[in-house]
Amino acid sequence: MRRMLRDLVLPIVVAFALAFVLQAAVAKPYEIPTGSMRPTISEQDRIIANRLVYRFRDIARGDIVVFTPPASAIAACRPPAGVPFVKRVVGVAGDRVDVVNRRTLVNGREFVVPGADPPQYEAHFPVVPEGHLLLLGDNRNASCDSHLWGSSWNGAARPNDAFAPVGNVIGQAEITYWPPGRLGFLD
Repeated sequence: MRRMLRDLVLPIVVAFALAFVLQAAVAKPYEIPTGSMRPTISEQDRIIANRLVYRFRDIARGDIVVFTPPASAIAACRPPAGVPFVKRVVGVAGDRVDVVNRRTLVNGREFVVPGADPPQYEAHFPVVPEGHLLLLGDNRNASCDSHLWGSSWNGAARPNDAFAPVGNVIGQAEITYWPPGRLGFLD
């Protein structure tokens, strides 16, 4: 009886231990609370973030990242405590980003997210400083993102508040796993 119990319990304990280690070190699930990343990710979608990918390569323009919001984002957006953000990297160090005439421009070239509505605001950002990112939601018109964090019309006096430190990135959002009809890789 003891052996049978051990044979049943041990694999379950090992499975839970492995799941805990994987979540802590490799991949972590998140539930999306808002529509700021529509149409790519919808509210209530569940995603997996790869926590290891940026140990092997740099963060790139176009990546969708999960990150701890900087103080300027917390002040502008007032999220619940401890809730990470999910946004698309639009600018990396050295990039100049402007939002004009319903178009997002990076270094003068249009940055397009397929299926996304064009922005209905204008924004001119300083050059992205070293060690920082400019992050925008795919739902440009309903996202509390870099265009609000450092915006002078939102009461912020410092345009550099628009940027998030690279060190705040938790991982790259790679997969939507729930609901089943939206299962797939993110790009």
